[in-house]
Amino acid sequence: MRVLRLWRERLNHEYWPWPLIYLPVFPVALWHAVRTGRGAFFTNVNPGIDLGGFFGERKSEILARLPRCAYPTTLLVEPGTPFHAVEERMREVRLTLPLIMKPDVGERGTGVMVVRNTDELRALLSDTHQPQLLQELVTWPAEFGLMFVKDPTSQRTTLLSITAKTFLSVTGDGRSSVEDLLKRTWRGTKQVQRLREYRKELLDSIPGAGEGVVVEPIGNHCRGTVFRDGRGLATVELERAVDGILARAEGIHYGRLDVRSPNEEALKQGRFLVMELNGVTSEPGHIYDPSFTIFQCWKELLRHVSHIPPLSDALRSQGHQPVSFRVLRDRYRSYFKTAP
Repeated sequence: MRVLRLWRERLNHEYWPWPLIYLPVFPVALWHAVRTGRGAFFTNVNPGIDLGGFFGERKSEILARLPRCAYPTTLLVEPGTPFHAVEERMREVRLTLPLIMKPDVGERGTGVMVVRNTDELRALLSDTHQPQLLQELVTWPAEFGLMFVKDPTSQRTTLLSITAKTFLSVTGDGRSSVEDLLKRTWRGTKQVQRLREYRKELLDSIPGAGEGVVVEPIGNHCRGTVFRDGRGLATVELERAVDGILARAEGIHYGRLDVRSPNEEALKQGRFLVMELNGVTSEPGHIYDPSFTIFQCWKELLRHVSHIPPLSDALRSQGHQPVSFRVLRDRYRSYFKTAP
């Protein structure tokens, strides 16, 4: 039975290469590129974000467009900043350890980590050549992805979907190490080698019988987080809260809010903090729900991206032009050539 479960997990579409996941999107995008005569028509859907958030956008600039009360204390640190200056700025904004450190420009959760002490923070900052964000560690245990679209005329925001996230965790049996427990699932097996690099002590520990251990507290799919369809969490109060935040975010019309909340009930009441806002390439994470078939995944993906062409048309009529495909191509080559 264990072997059957492992193979069932392994063959699930959430582990497929992204070109297969996005297979039905390519012809749709090509049709709208031909229809509009603009190969990069999607780059204007968020005029307030560089390239609409297609790639290379700075998280600090996006957060700055949101109401200050909507996200946790966040500090931008440029490379080469003396550590005493970092400590002084942390004191000024009352940012304390432990905290989250993440690249200001980054993709798919790369480089995001929990920093627990001063020596670790000093070493990490001295070793980086990229701008970093130091962000308050929000201890609320529940994390969600809120996909949205905002009408450029009425400025009304609508929730498109909700992704409920379950962090990579194990339950102890009193005999097995965390590493052994992880290896009993395909999802856990995929994370062991990466986790050995910075959580070896945890992997070697033996949790007690029935003891739950959160192995990876970063809610990213590539870090083993389970994404599930959370449409049942949608409420008028939640949509009103999202609308209130984005109504003051000029130039943002399509994307995903990654948020933390105390629990599902609190989320439904509109109580959450925004950890990040992603633009036009945002994924509706619930398409990776293990219970979904690939056909359900494709249907949901097409439902979401169907909002992009009319949004682009409407914003173009307001004077927000997409970049040319040549500019996008050159930016892409330059960015991924120099990306860390």
